[in-house]
Amino acid sequence: MPFQQSITLNEAQRGIFIALGANRPYRRHTPFENLQYALQLLSEREVSVLSCSRPWRTPAWPDPSQPPFLNAVAQIAWGGEDPTALMHILHEVEAVCGRVRSFRNAPRTLDLDLIDFKTRVRAPMTGNDLELPHPRANDRAFVLLPLREIAPHWRCPVSKEFIDTLISRLSWTDRKDCRPAGGVLHAATHRLKRGAT
Repeated sequence: MPFQQSITLNEAQRGIFIALGANRPYRRHTPFENLQYALQLLSEREVSVLSCSRPWRTPAWPDPSQPPFLNAVAQIAWGGEDPTALMHILHEVEAVCGRVRSFRNAPRTLDLDLIDFKTRVRAPMTGNDLELPHPRANDRAFVLLPLREIAPHWRCPVSKEFIDTLISRLSWTDRKDCRPAGGVLHAATHRLKRGAT
């Protein structure tokens, strides 16, 4: 189960949600430990983790021969108002966890995506600009299923559709292949300990 109870409709509509994923170890640390460590690193950068889903296992895409991913979604609190500045923090945490950007959809030690920033809608001005909400979140079981655990009343800021409606549109295969993986990702405020590297 998530470490905190699900949030209300009003809380869901003004929240900040990030997706976490990993399918490669970093040094001697498993993908699960990388997700756990990412929560701690966020708290050290004044990003509070309010709640986090269970980890979910899903096949790698588009190449299912790669190691499967562990995915989760967390609601965070952050004092800033510029989502681009928050993305810089997320990229910094990825780098600390060994993320190397090589080719698109490559295996990775950590992937952090900004799914929703207080229901803001933002179109990119150039190819590298941040788009809000995340443009592919509504098509991804590994985002929507963990998100529903902690924000069952969440609505897409663009379409205004509730999360259950979005999940019902996913293919049966996508929903079936995304399964709880076991274990609990704790809040960063629990002061998670990183083992020696």
